[in-house]
Amino acid sequence: MNMMVSGVEPTQVLMDDLREPAASLAGGDIAELPVSELAAIVVSQFRAHGHICNVLTHISGARWDRVEEAIGAILDPRAGKRRMTPLAENIVDLLCAERGVTGRIVKPYFETLLGRLLPGEVAARLCAHVACLGGEQSKQDHG
Repeated sequence: MNMMVSGVEPTQVLMDDLREPAASLAGGDIAELPVSELAAIVVSQFRAHGHICNVLTHISGARWDRVEEAIGAILDPRAGKRRMTPLAENIVDLLCAERGVTGRIVKPYFETLLGRLLPGEVAARLCAHVACLGGEQSKQDHG
């Protein structure tokens, strides 16, 4: 399955400062970005951030291929709870819960990254989608 994120014009990620999300993608002729490519960019930026990299390395057992797979499932608007692996659920928790040091770092980093990579409306929809996944998970954990 090759899900596309509409309204994105990718070229390359500029990494001026590895601690900050990449500069926005612009200037290409491509009107859509496959979720798999967006996931790869998000994972590369997570790997470039010291703390996020350490946490994701730990929770994935150093299997970054699984992290990328999980991020792809999380970013796919058509994927629901049924496609979520335990690793994806853990990552959603980090992206939504804002608990502990990592939660307070990951959520704004991720939202800023999407805002720099995608048009505002698309980034907002993806952030809302992730928040919904977090809400589904929370209901299941508590209900």
